Amino acid sequence: MANVNQDDDDAAQLKFPKEFDKAEPMMISEVLLLLEERRKQQNSEDIDDDDDELTSSEAFNDIVAYCERFSKFKTKEAISAVRNLLFPKDQTNGMATSSSAPVLHKFEAALLANLCPQLAAEAKTLIPSLDSKLDDDECQKIVDEIQNYRSFQY
Repeated sequence: MANVNQDDDDAAQLKFPKEFDKAEPMMISEVLLLLEERRKQQNSEDIDDDDDELTSSEAFNDIVAYCERFSKFKTKEAISAVRNLLFPKDQTNGMATSSSAPVLHKFEAALLANLCPQLAAEAKTLIPSLDSKLDDDECQKIVDEIQNYRSFQY
């Protein structure tokens, strides 16, 4: 068996490479908005040939297709509401909870937004680090609020 170093990166334990310290996670829905905006800019303005090649490339189209398939929020309003819920501006690392439990890590918040679990148990299974931060009722409240934003956007 290989000897595992305690400093190894492990997303389940919220251990990330230093390069991720200043990175801000995005929801897939936000990425789709940016890609669509980029495509609109290309179609409406004179953009140099390199940019034209980017948005017409197979890779760009594949990324857009992926984002369209897995995007959970379709309106800017819903995306903004979920971002404000999970990534408040006064917190640098996620959502403040109503109890004395620690705030969510930005990675946990992004996973909740992208996976959209329907039950607290599902959320805690998909994101094991939530188990030590949120009790079931608190987690269910967050999950329900995310689901409300999904259902009221159409």
